[in-house]
Amino acid sequence: MGLLLEETAEAGLCVVEGVPVSSSATSTLDVMDPVTLTHHVHLPIVCRSFPPVAQVPEGKYLFVEYWTHSFLGAGCAGLCVDFPTYAFEPQSGELTIYTTDPPEPALMLGEGEIGYLGTGESLMGNGCGASSSLSKVRAFPFSKDEITLRYVDEAGVATLERQDETLILQPGETWVSDEEVETWDWLGAGCVVTSTYHIINHAYQDRDQIEYASVISATEASLGLVGPALEGER
Repeated sequence: MGLLLEETAEAGLCVVEGVPVSSSATSTLDVMDPVTLTHHVHLPIVCRSFPPVAQVPEGKYLFVEYWTHSFLGAGCAGLCVDFPTYAFEPQSGELTIYTTDPPEPALMLGEGEIGYLGTGESLMGNGCGASSSLSKVRAFPFSKDEITLRYVDEAGVATLERQDETLILQPGETWVSDEEVETWDWLGAGCVVTSTYHIINHAYQDRDQIEYASVISATEASLGLVGPALEGER
């Protein structure tokens, strides 16, 4: 007598013991020889389908950030990056977008659009400066720079993926990676760079707090108001 096992996952996000697996997968095992079961292991499978468009509260927009903070060691040649294209102040909820006058249509958030994903990097040690960009989120899933924004529900809870890891962030919650060390030979022999990656779920913010500015303030940038601050900077 044969043993037939069949398993089907519906489209959506599936997790087996905390490890995401591809959706719409079907596997079949057919064993015709007798089998002796000595131990049962049950792997929990959680699958969830997400709608392509979130129910954004009236007068609000979604804002999520993904930043890389890198420390360049003593063996690195000096490197500076620029320019930031936006500044966000979490306490007041003000989002300043640096653009042309009049603002570029590509940066202006339309009435039916969900919000923005802000990405950027900052350098410290033998590096300095910050650069960033904004991308409009029109539907889910939305992917950029190693992360995929799967969905954000009406309460602002975000479901994301980064490098095969599933993350669920509450409104106002920040996820920080472990330190990752690599060598940048193009900046000199022995150039060691230590980086951390930050995902910040600002959830839903007031649309009337978005400001389009044609000139970036050098003072504002020097005070560290561009991009998310590291612990202890504010």
